[in-house]
Amino acid sequence: MRLSSYFLYGKNFLKVFNKENGLICGTFLSNRAKNNEIKKIMLKDKRKYFTSLYNNLNEKKNIIREIDDLYDNIITSNWNDSFNLVLNVSIWEGILNSIEEKIKGYEYDNEVMKKKKEINELFDVLFILEDLRDHINEILEQSSRSSGLAGTHILSSFKIENINEHINFLKKKYEDLLLTYPSYNYQIKLVLGRGLALLRQRYNFEWKYMHEFFF
Repeated sequence: MRLSSYFLYGKNFLKVFNKENGLICGTFLSNRAKNNEIKKIMLKDKRKYFTSLYNNLNEKKNIIREIDDLYDNIITSNWNDSFNLVLNVSIWEGILNSIEEKIKGYEYDNEVMKKKKEINELFDVLFILEDLRDHINEILEQSSRSSGLAGTHILSSFKIENINEHINFLKKKYEDLLLTYPSYNYQIKLVLGRGLALLRQRYNFEWKYMHEFFF
């Protein structure tokens, strides 16, 4: 009789068979129990794997959505409003730092890395334009102070001697940025272009793009 066939004869035969061949029966049942445990463990592992896979896919979608929301929030804000930037830039940086922590596990995911590159480029352009606009604002402020109180030269400050160097630098940066970041043409014109147009109201200089700004 084959070992597995004793299950066909019911519990009584199993008891007799167990008394006569206790070792064989015990070993068989023990192995059978172990196999069941292994199957249960494997089933749990499968569930954990697919649950983890599902969670990872959802987490990836959430990260991409978070990056898109941040990008849209920044790109649609008024970059020419210094007060707006003072209030929001630190918040945007905090969100970006949080995102960068979350995407450390996705360094080999092309889709996530592409989004990361886009948001980093956006911040690069934002900070470059912010610095250049601050530069223009400082020049304008100093030029008004150099003439003193109401243009009377009372309490006047120093005059900028190398203003042409500053103007040439800003014009070159404007052209370089348009070539380097063509996707941000509107933002470059809004911040640096308008800044140079304001500077032309104070100083007389020629500029390749001056006819695009009529004020």
